[in-house]
Amino acid sequence: MLKRQKAYRLFLCCCIITLFAAVLTSCTVVRKRARQGYAQASPDVDTQVITGIVIKNNVDARQIQIRELDSDIINTLNYGASSVITDKFKEERDGEQVETGMILQASYRSEDGWLVSAEVPKDVWEYQDVKKFSFSGDENMMLVAGQKYQYSSMTYFASGNDRLEVMELHNQDVLTVRGIGIHVYSAVRTSGHGYIRLTNYQDFLGGIAEISNSLMVPISENMLITVAEGSYRLTLCKRRAAATKTVTVRSDEETVVDFSDYVATATNIGEVTFHIEPEGAALYLNGTAVNYSKPLALSYGKYNIAVSLTGYKSFTGVLTVAEPSQPLEINLIEEKAEASENKATASPTVTPSSKDDNTITKKIDSNHTITVSAPEGAEVFLDNVYKGLAPCTFTKVIGSQTITLSDAGYVTKSYSVDILDDDKNVKLSFADLVKDDTASPTPDLGDDDED
Repeated sequence: MLKRQKAYRLFLCCCIITLFAAVLTSCTVVRKRARQGYAQASPDVDTQVITGIVIKNNVDARQIQIRELDSDIINTLNYGASSVITDKFKEERDGEQVETGMILQASYRSEDGWLVSAEVPKDVWEYQDVKKFSFSGDENMMLVAGQKYQYSSMTYFASGNDRLEVMELHNQDVLTVRGIGIHVYSAVRTSGHGYIRLTNYQDFLGGIAEISNSLMVPISENMLITVAEGSYRLTLCKRRAAATKTVTVRSDEETVVDFSDYVATATNIGEVTFHIEPEGAALYLNGTAVNYSKPLALSYGKYNIAVSLTGYKSFTGVLTVAEPSQPLEINLIEEKAEASENKATASPTVTPSSKDDNTITKKIDSNHTITVSAPEGAEVFLDNVYKGLAPCTFTKVIGSQTITLSDAGYVTKSYSVDILDDDKNVKLSFADLVKDDTASPTPDLGDDDED
């Protein structure tokens, strides 16, 4: 009898230990699943799944807004430690790391909008640090990474948490672009553009402004130059004279550069005299159209050169400036000429390129005009060249253009527009400029560079 009681007690202890171990294991699994965000995966909890674009991430409130891909429906979701969020590489991210413009498939609780999990769908593509892009407004096409993609009214264009119109993106901006298949669903500006306003530079009118040997702009009165944010070496050149300063440009701000205290020097400047046939051909240096009726003063170095005229084979090459004075002759060949002759020629100072320059998209339509009617009183610039105060009218230039609007006390704004070759006058009207609540910019005298 005693032996039977001992056996019974032993059996009972084993059962209790087994039950305790089972409970402990169950609790551990529940805690683990809770850490991974699955504690709410109860059959009694209703969850919804959406695929959309992150249009805002309020880190302080730990809340994101996701707009469904092809509609205006916006879902506001709360997130926390139990929310499982993974990027396109399946790496976990904290909610604070969710970027505006990301495309996510999100699962959330219907009852309280709690984000259970979110991941980047497998078919989403992404391009970061995009510096070369363009838009074709009549086709709703965006060219990026050498590929054409379709955009629509549902495509989310933004800078940070602020939504933009497609025409507010400038070719000086840097973007992150995301989409699925042939469709672009978001393009977010990660680095923007600002403006350089020149003052007291009368001695250089008619010359060339060079910005770090990458951007060239003809110098005219009342100049405002659109430039990507960053630091630059700004050089004004005319004949054998040059003045150089270092300037820092901030996004959406005007930087005033005053040349009144600078004595021009003549060093490493070459005057290039262009002889181009046939008459009327357009000349582009580093993508900028320049007037070559008079010799151009250029800093020593290499420049991408392109010459084009309707009905003639375009010429592209590299111009090397290494002498105080040098002539340059370029002869274009008619497109109907024999294939063996269909090659533009240039003097030895230019090395022909192996392919055509696809950036040549502009031409003058002297029979028609562009009118900018609003905002009234704002300064109007076409590709950095002052055109007057709105409303103003000027000669029509066909192709991709940048219209910049500026007014004292307001934030300067740029718009990219496509002007069609349709034998019609163009009328443009833009939204009112936004008041600038910051202090008026003080002139940036720059750092004089000793040459």
